[in-house]
Amino acid sequence: MMMLKLTIVVFTVLLACVARADYRVDDLQKLFTDKQQRERIDAIRSGRFNSGENRKSEKVHVSGYVTRSDGKNIVWLNNKNTINNSRVDDVKVYRSMVGKNKKITISVDGKSVRLKPGETWYKNSGKIVDNH
Repeated sequence: MMMLKLTIVVFTVLLACVARADYRVDDLQKLFTDKQQRERIDAIRSGRFNSGENRKSEKVHVSGYVTRSDGKNIVWLNNKNTINNSRVDDVKVYRSMVGKNKKITISVDGKSVRLKPGETWYKNSGKIVDNH
């Protein structure tokens, strides 16, 4: 019985300490995003985000590609994807050529090249490096 009373007292003291904990509301971060933030996050995820500048690609790295069951091809290059557009910055991806011989056909500034996933193409030198 004594142990039960002691447990109740300790629990009550701890509960009072937790209830008394001071915090500033300003220190808490927002849990939810507003509409503009949500649209920006969705645009970044889908590869549609444009920071206002049209980036010039000096190198193109192909991370991979997927051919979906509906026949649509998605390519990941330079950490972006072609889910909604066949362009990533100034790189054009020829979707109809994706996967032929396990390569992806791209063009930048009139220069075309076929790359396998894991390869990086340096536009100025024309050099292709396998990063595997």
